[in-house]
Amino acid sequence: MDGRFPVVTVVKARLAGGAGSSGEAGRAACFAPRGGAGRMSCLVAVSGEHEPSLSAGIPTVTQRSVAVLLNCSSRSNRAAEQRARLGELLNESGLAADLLCAEKGRHMGELARRAARGPYDLVVAGGGDGTMSTVAAAVTGTDKTMGVLPLGTVNHFAKYLGVPLDLEGAVRTLVEGRRVLVDLGEVNGRVFVNNSTLGIYPSIVRGREALRKRSGINKWLAFALATASGIWRHKGARLRLLLDGQELELDTPFVFVANSDFKLGDLDLARQRPPHRGELGVCVARAESRLAMVKLIASAFAGRIQKANDFSIMRTTELRVEAPCRHLHVAADGEILRMTPPLVYRTRPSALSVIVPPSSEISAGPRRQEDQPGHLAALGG
Repeated sequence: MDGRFPVVTVVKARLAGGAGSSGEAGRAACFAPRGGAGRMSCLVAVSGEHEPSLSAGIPTVTQRSVAVLLNCSSRSNRAAEQRARLGELLNESGLAADLLCAEKGRHMGELARRAARGPYDLVVAGGGDGTMSTVAAAVTGTDKTMGVLPLGTVNHFAKYLGVPLDLEGAVRTLVEGRRVLVDLGEVNGRVFVNNSTLGIYPSIVRGREALRKRSGINKWLAFALATASGIWRHKGARLRLLLDGQELELDTPFVFVANSDFKLGDLDLARQRPPHRGELGVCVARAESRLAMVKLIASAFAGRIQKANDFSIMRTTELRVEAPCRHLHVAADGEILRMTPPLVYRTRPSALSVIVPPSSEISAGPRRQEDQPGHLAALGG
């Protein structure tokens, strides 16, 4: 992009009353409820063209109180059916919603920032954890509330909030849910909702995506192959960690910084309570050989890594990571970033307003005084 904005295009309906019909032959789609009854939901596309403002691309008639943001890069029948079903559910729910569509994942950030500046009270992220992170970054610091539609593979953030993973339950949460404030993490100013990692994990994710792009194989098979390759090729980085007056210098293949909980995908690395409000969780592995690394990974899959002598679990309010190199690959909510050290991790307490189900265990506001972070864990395992 050259500094100008991608154009936002409203695609008018081509439907006369079909069920979940779609205009995806063009740049976006519009969906009507079954039988043609009720309001039609227009899907707005962000493409690679340029236009200076959101309002220039969206007619006044579509300016409603709810914006639902979708990554529509997938052209599969399953994705089209999912979007059609979402349009039906939103119409049935009575929500006055605009469906806004980014044609490519890299356009989601600009679309989210526009929606956060727009006339909407609720900005809903539909997608995986990368989309959640992008939309959260746009919404924080505004008077908007974020909603969650878990359309990804892992859906870590949705699970943490207690949002149902089925589309019907997630839409119902938008209608019946309550607003709560949750923390965000950040690394060098880049927001994350779940976690951030250094070391072998970003290398594995990069290898997985390269394999999928090159051969089109299943995501989990690609992950397994990339893990094996990563163990063989990875060289531990010499890092200096500073947190709350403590200092640790070591060769490590893995540093994990938690905002919401200690889970990496479905692996619980600590089997402890999640970080309190205003607190980050930090896990650090020590492995001086490939065999030691294999043992650590095996213990993680077996659910016993937190008991390993070469695995430390800490809690802090800020972490600084120094490294004798020009760049580090950093994973933040599964997205791989290239950053210049030092890396400074901070927490943003109660920074994001988000809708959760009435039954969610997430508290509505700051924790009571007795729940505030206490003595930090020692650096020893």
